[in-house]
Amino acid sequence: MSAKSLFILGATALLAACSSSQGPTWNAYRVSMPNGQQAYRVDCHGLFEGQSTCYAQAAEICGKKPVQPLEAVAPLGDEQNPRDVRILTFQCATPAQPAPPVVAKPAPAPAPVVAPAAPPKRITLDSDANFDTDKSTLKVDARDRLDVLIEAAHGTTFRTVTISGYTDSTGTADHNQQLSERRAQAVAQYLREHGLRAQNFDVRGFGESDPLASNATAAGRSKNRRVDITLE
Repeated sequence: MSAKSLFILGATALLAACSSSQGPTWNAYRVSMPNGQQAYRVDCHGLFEGQSTCYAQAAEICGKKPVQPLEAVAPLGDEQNPRDVRILTFQCATPAQPAPPVVAKPAPAPAPVVAPAAPPKRITLDSDANFDTDKSTLKVDARDRLDVLIEAAHGTTFRTVTISGYTDSTGTADHNQQLSERRAQAVAQYLREHGLRAQNFDVRGFGESDPLASNATAAGRSKNRRVDITLE
């Protein structure tokens, strides 16, 4: 037996033997491995015995477990025409367990779609803060407020945008009417030119009519000077 065989085999014990009129045809041994694992050896000695006998007996010893050869010894012969195995040392391997099925993780729920804030339906420009006295030119504050409205309404086409200008009762009625109309037109022009979309712009001036407060006080007159924007 080779040096390798001496290293592999620690101790052997006869398991079984089969005899014929010509003598035993195979012997089976239990082998104690140096690492403590269990192994077996089958010797096939009969004239007509060989690899098929050794492996058949190994399969019978292992039962349903696969045979895992450790060493196979065959008579010396032509390397191009090897002889049958006559000594087979093996272990009974544990059948490979099938890999657990891969459970696909559920796709993460899509993030909720947050609808953009709807544009306000009505805003009022205080004329004192948004126009110079007795003029219709928009101040920076007025343009900033209108820009916010245009951005909020991006992608929306309104049916009607109503722009109504008002003044207090100071001055003549004709002057107040014309001033309210110019201020309403200035707001409408800015909204159109900067992208607010509507099927119709209804632009009107109402002069000193429809006051929100009394024109007898400065605070009341300030509330009455305004431009209302309504989106529909």
